[in-house]
Amino acid sequence: MEEKNKQIISYIEYKVKELQAMSMYVPKENIDKLISACENRKEDINIIKTRIDTIFDNSISSYKKALEREEYSFDDLLSTYEKIEKMNKTKIKLYLSGGIVPYILLDQRTERKYTDLNLLCKKEDMRMIREVFRNNDLYDPKRDSLTYTVNNIDYGFEVIIDKVKVNILVFEEKEEGIVEYYFNSKTKNGKIKNLNVKLNDYIVPYVSSDNKKYVTKSLELIIADKLLLNRDKDKKDIEKIQECNGISMDKIKKIPLPLVKEEHLVGDNLEFTSTMPRIKLEMPKKDNGGFINIGTILLFIAIVVCLILTLKK
Repeated sequence: MEEKNKQIISYIEYKVKELQAMSMYVPKENIDKLISACENRKEDINIIKTRIDTIFDNSISSYKKALEREEYSFDDLLSTYEKIEKMNKTKIKLYLSGGIVPYILLDQRTERKYTDLNLLCKKEDMRMIREVFRNNDLYDPKRDSLTYTVNNIDYGFEVIIDKVKVNILVFEEKEEGIVEYYFNSKTKNGKIKNLNVKLNDYIVPYVSSDNKKYVTKSLELIIADKLLLNRDKDKKDIEKIQECNGISMDKIKKIPLPLVKEEHLVGDNLEFTSTMPRIKLEMPKKDNGGFINIGTILLFIAIVVCLILTLKK
């Protein structure tokens, strides 16, 4: 039985490492409970391992369902953007990016659904913009790349405003062009995107159809981003971008596709596991084969208390 228990513990530890590789953290007390529930069982070791697999598979499925992205309307995103603009009373600029831009510039409402709002910020302004959200009780360190980064790169952070996820992306100008950084708080991945363009071809002012001024990521570079993803909604966004004033087909032909690489920010650096997303393992129901239920524990505690009181007399 002792050797069998060692195999069980080793297998559970192996499964936990698989979860950690997917940026899912299992609290130690949860692991201990699972080990306790699986030890000293009479079943064959392969049957126990199969049950452990089922527990982990069901737990991961439940976890992923809980993390499914909500979808937001164009009006949701526009309202959130306007709130941020009013909230930001500093000189720091946040620049619109992503699939919402052409619809704003065309002043057209759309039934297209969005999963987030993307805003760009200069690297040197990131400290101050964090303070803006912190002062409005919107900053959460669990959604900040600086909580997890092990390479001293600021990939930005996320905030939630009226249930809408807002990504604050970072960019900086280098000799070889623009470098853009993006952080995914769910996967704990940081994305680095190299763009072979100058700043004035990266951030561009536009006048919308309703005569409002917006400064956004250039329409040509938004198209380049969408060509990389090439989803159905990206194809429709590209068609819509081509209707906008200020779009240059010559620039589109000259701009190379961005070079993108991803970094996993947590990995084995367990210093930050207290802020990693936690996954709760769905524990098996204990049978009568040697497991102590909660009623037995409470009865035992009551007996101990009675004994202590009796000795005091």
